[in-house]
Amino acid sequence: MIFPFRNAHGAAAVLASLLFSVTAQAQNELWVLNETPPSLGRIDLTSFAYQEVLSFEDVGYATDLEIQNDAAVVVLENRVVKVDLTSGQIVADTELLGAQEAALLEDGTVVVTRGGLDDAWQPLNLTSHLVWLDGDDLGLEGELLPTEGPTLPSQEVTVVDGKVYIAVNNGWAWGQEAGRLGCWDVEQDTYSEWDLGEGAENPVALHVLDGDLFTVNNGDWSSTSVTRASLGDLSSTTTVVLDGVSVGCNASAFVDTKLAVQISGENGLRLLDGPSMVWEEGAVLNADAPSAYSLITHPTYGWTCAGVTDYVTFGEIQIRTEEGAMVATVPVGVSPGSLAWRSSEVSNLEEVALPATTTAAGEWDGLGRETGNVIPGMPALRIVRKANGQVSKTIQISN
Repeated sequence: MIFPFRNAHGAAAVLASLLFSVTAQAQNELWVLNETPPSLGRIDLTSFAYQEVLSFEDVGYATDLEIQNDAAVVVLENRVVKVDLTSGQIVADTELLGAQEAALLEDGTVVVTRGGLDDAWQPLNLTSHLVWLDGDDLGLEGELLPTEGPTLPSQEVTVVDGKVYIAVNNGWAWGQEAGRLGCWDVEQDTYSEWDLGEGAENPVALHVLDGDLFTVNNGDWSSTSVTRASLGDLSSTTTVVLDGVSVGCNASAFVDTKLAVQISGENGLRLLDGPSMVWEEGAVLNADAPSAYSLITHPTYGWTCAGVTDYVTFGEIQIRTEEGAMVATVPVGVSPGSLAWRSSEVSNLEEVALPATTTAAGEWDGLGRETGNVIPGMPALRIVRKANGQVSKTIQISN
């Protein structure tokens, strides 16, 4: 989109600043939940600077982060909190034994899966494996007992078109891992559960692409598989297996139509073509990248953003283009385990300061900073002034 502004009076009349108003989608913030010690922070994608917003005291670890508008839901050890992202303050807090992962309904209701181990390293004795909390105060609104909901401890959960999908894996009972997929239809208040079949035990991640639901399965930790199920018929599944490798910490994400999966101990990401369900031979994304502990892709720019850590002394987010070129390495907290995007609309971007010199050509971004390097794939608001008598200023929003 290009907006030209022409000055009929020539270079002498060029102003030192250009005033304009534009409404555009703000560049997304990447929010990072560091697991140990638990803290929440954000990466500003204009500067790639990290700011810790909140740390959680007296909590051993964190497990999940979900964002809706200006609020975040953070799942901690036996605890769920709601954070106002504009102030960085905790606005609601509730204890929940075995809390694992969360998903948010359109009205803000928080759905939480449950599982885990007790102090003796035995599976927790839980009355239910799926509960939902009030979106405002996180008060318990309801639960599905094993006779009417998930039959075993569960982990990953996602919402698609008002339906809640649950990866039922029993992942805390060694040697007894299950491979089931549950669906709670909130509007109809019905629950159904399907066995994913042989080779699909221990689903640890859920992804959606073009009407299909994909589960990444860790099996007994000696193999990895991906299962595809049609959202229209969850009993219809296809599973492909990679023998002899483990997805370890479950880092995976779709890059366009290819599912990128981090194999434990490997550099780079293995790729599975979603439509054909074929592992790409020898195709590795970000081949020189260290193993990712967490992974997310930018919905517009196509970047991969990977959490990297030694689990003890450091954590960082490595941001790369679709082609694997490094965009930025951003130090964050230790063990960045959950990543989430937040975006908002901004308007009235005004008074972009330009140098007063009228003879030199130049290019500036929307904040009046002189630009020299364009980040691949990232839209930029650019102002260009030409070094000629009839000065032309152009505001260009481009990819």
